[in-house]
Amino acid sequence: MGTLSFTAPLWADEHRPAALLALDADGRVALADTTAAELFGLPADDLLGRPLADLLAPPDQAHSADGLLHAEPGTVASTPFQRPDGSVFAATVTCGAIIGASGGLTALGIRMTEGYGAAQSWLVGIVRSARDAIIGESLDGRVTSWNAAAEHLYGYTEEEMLGRRMADLYPAESRSEEEEILRRISHGESVEIYEAQRLHRYGHRMMVELSVSPVTDAAGRIVGAARVSRDVTARHRDEAKFRWLLDATSLAIIGVDGGGVIQLVNAQAQHLFGYSAEQLQGQPVEILLPEEFRDRHAEHRAIYATDPRMRRMGEGLQLSARRADGSRFPAEISLASIQTDEGLLIAATVHDISARLEQEVEHRRLENELQRSQRLDSLGQLAGGVAHDFNNVLAIISTHASILEEDLEEAAAGALDGAREAVAQVLAASERGARLTRQLLAFGRREIVRPEVFDLNDVVRDVQRMLTGTLGADVVLSAAQSARPAAVTADAGRIEQVLVNLAVNARDAMPAGGSLSVHVDHTVLGPVEAAQHGLERGQYVRLRVTDTGTGMTPEVAERAFEPFFSTKAEGQGTGLGLASVYGIIAQAGGAVGLDSTPGVGTTVTILLPSADEVALGVADEPDTADSDASGRPGYGTILLVDDERELRASIETILVRVGYTVLSAASGAEAIEIASSYRGQLDLLLTDITMPGLSGREVADQVRSLHPTVQVLYMSGFAQRLLTSKGTIDPEVTLIEKPFNRRDLLSAIEDVLRLPV
Repeated sequence: MGTLSFTAPLWADEHRPAALLALDADGRVALADTTAAELFGLPADDLLGRPLADLLAPPDQAHSADGLLHAEPGTVASTPFQRPDGSVFAATVTCGAIIGASGGLTALGIRMTEGYGAAQSWLVGIVRSARDAIIGESLDGRVTSWNAAAEHLYGYTEEEMLGRRMADLYPAESRSEEEEILRRISHGESVEIYEAQRLHRYGHRMMVELSVSPVTDAAGRIVGAARVSRDVTARHRDEAKFRWLLDATSLAIIGVDGGGVIQLVNAQAQHLFGYSAEQLQGQPVEILLPEEFRDRHAEHRAIYATDPRMRRMGEGLQLSARRADGSRFPAEISLASIQTDEGLLIAATVHDISARLEQEVEHRRLENELQRSQRLDSLGQLAGGVAHDFNNVLAIISTHASILEEDLEEAAAGALDGAREAVAQVLAASERGARLTRQLLAFGRREIVRPEVFDLNDVVRDVQRMLTGTLGADVVLSAAQSARPAAVTADAGRIEQVLVNLAVNARDAMPAGGSLSVHVDHTVLGPVEAAQHGLERGQYVRLRVTDTGTGMTPEVAERAFEPFFSTKAEGQGTGLGLASVYGIIAQAGGAVGLDSTPGVGTTVTILLPSADEVALGVADEPDTADSDASGRPGYGTILLVDDERELRASIETILVRVGYTVLSAASGAEAIEIASSYRGQLDLLLTDITMPGLSGREVADQVRSLHPTVQVLYMSGFAQRLLTSKGTIDPEVTLIEKPFNRRDLLSAIEDVLRLPV
C-alpha cells in the first residue's frame, strides 16, 4: 500500500499538515495519505510514481521540485501546486525526512493557503488568455511554459515548445544574444523593453517587442525567467513606409518636441542643412538658425506650443536658416503638430526658396524689360508717324527749293548771289531734317532697308579704318574679329551706322581719353537665354562694343534707348543715336543690350541671327539688257499720284521742265480712272505709298493690269505697306525715299526707265 496512516503526530499540532507526501530519491511520490489524495483530486494510488514536478504550478516546476527534494528538514516554503485538472492552489510546505520500507524518504507536509488557489487559478487564467505571448524559461534556456498568444505569435504549440531551447527562435546571427539575457537574469537584472528579430515556425522573420524578468521560488531564489513578447512587424512595416514617404518628399521635415529638441529628420533635411540624422537628433532646433535669431525663436516656439495650430511660421517675414557649414539661405517654414504619448511633437516643413526668389527677381526684370520694350515700341510708332508727316513737308520744301535753284542758275552771275546762298541753306537744312527723320524711322523700325548676307568682320574692319584718327589721339581703338566668317543678313550700311553711332557715343563718354574695343564672335542661345532677349533659340553673331568712359547709372541706362533722351549738354546731340541703334538691330531680327557701371565704362552687346556662310559673296549680276528709247531723260509719259497737293505740284513742275508728259492724280481712285481712259503708252507710274483709300501698291497692281509695260517707282518716307514681314523690301520694288530733291528724283526716274520691261 502506498497510503500513509499516522497514529501519532509527526509534527506538533500547529504544524499538522492537511496532506502528506513522501518522495523517493528521484523526486517521485512513494507514499501519499488520503488527505493528499483528496487535495489533488486523485486516488492515492494514482499519485504514486508521479514526479513532484507534475504536481507543481508553472513556470519552473522542475527547478522548484528539485529545491524541495533537497531542502533541509524543517524548511518551510510557500509553493504553488497544480492539480491534474489544471486548477492551482498555494500551500505552505514543511520539509522533513522519514524512513520507509525502501530506505530514507523526503517528507512534505502540505497545508493549503486559504484563498490562494482561486487567486492562482485566476492568475493562470490571465496568463493563458493574455494577448501578449508569455513564456516561462529555465536558467539553462529551455521553455517551461507557453501560453496561447505565444502559440499564435510563433506558430508552435505548447507541447512542441516545452523543454525546447529558447534560442531556436533566434536568427543564427543573434543567438549569442540569448546567453547575455540569461546572464543578466541570473544576476537578478531585468531586460527592459527592446525590439529584436525572431523566427516563426515557417521560417520567416518577424519583429517582436519583448521584456524579460527573473522568476524566483518561495525562498526567493532565481529559478528562471518570464518573457513577454508582442509582434510589432506590422508597426515596423508601417514605420518603414512612413520613413520612405518622409524621405521621398522634396521638402525638408524636422520633428521637434515641446522642449524644442529635434527628434526626427528626413533625408531632405539632412541634405539641405548638411547634418546627418545622428548629428541633429537630440539637439535644440535653434542649431538650424542664425545665431542672432536663436533667442527670439525660443520665445516664439514657446508661444506656438500654447496654440499649436497648422500655420506658416513668420507670415510675411523673410526667414533665414543656417547650414552646418555656416552658410545661410532664405526659408519658408510651415508648422503642424500632433499630440503623442510622449507629448507634443511639432513638424516643421522647411523649403529653401532661394531659387524662387531668384525667379521672382528675374520675373520682375523681364516684366520691366517688357514694359520698356512696349514703351519703346509706342515711341517708335509715334516717331514713325511724325517722321512720315515731316518727310512730306521736307519733300515739298526740298523740291520747291530745287526748282528755285534751277531758276537761279539761269540768272546773271552775281545778280542773285544772296538768293542762291539762301536756297543752298534751305536745301542743307532740308537734308539735315531728312537725316533726323531717317533716325526716327530707324528707331521705329519703319526705315526702308535692303538686307543682304555679309560678313560682319568686313564691316568692322571698314569702320575701324574710317574711325582711326578721327576719334581723337587720346582714344585707343581696337577690334577683334571672329576666327571664321560672321555671316549675318542685314543692311550693311545700317550696321555701319550702328558702329559709328556707338563709337561717337563712346568718344563723348571719354572726355579725357580711354580705350574703345570692338569684338565679334559666335554664340548659341538656349531656350532660356533666348527668351530673355526676346529671340528664338539658335546660333547668333555677337558684336560687343566696350568703352572705358564715365558709364551710366541704372536710371540712365534704363532710358538710354529712348528717342530724344540724352545726358549730353544742350546742342551736343539729338538723343537719337542709341534709339536708331535699337531700331536698326531690332529690324534686322536681333537684340541689343547695355551693361554700364559708373566710373568703369559701358558695354553694348548686339546679337544678330547667323546666316548661311555659303551665301557670302553671292551678288546679283548687273542687268546688261539694252535700254529702249524711253530711258532717255525727259522722254516718256508719267502718271503721278500723291495726295499732297503742294508736293504733287512741285514734282510735276520738275518733270514737265525736263520734257516728260505728266498725268497728275490726287488719289489712287483718280489714277486708275486716268489710266483706264488713257489710250497712249504709260511709261512710268510715280506713286506715293501711303494715301487715303487705295495704297500705292494697290494702284500699281491695277494700273499694270491696264498697261502691262508700265514701270513703277514708289515714293515714301514711311513705306510700311511695302515692307515684308521681316521689315524688308522685295527686290523687284523700286523706291525713292522722301524727302528728295530735283537731282535725286530725276536720277531715280532715269534708272527705272532703263530697266527691261
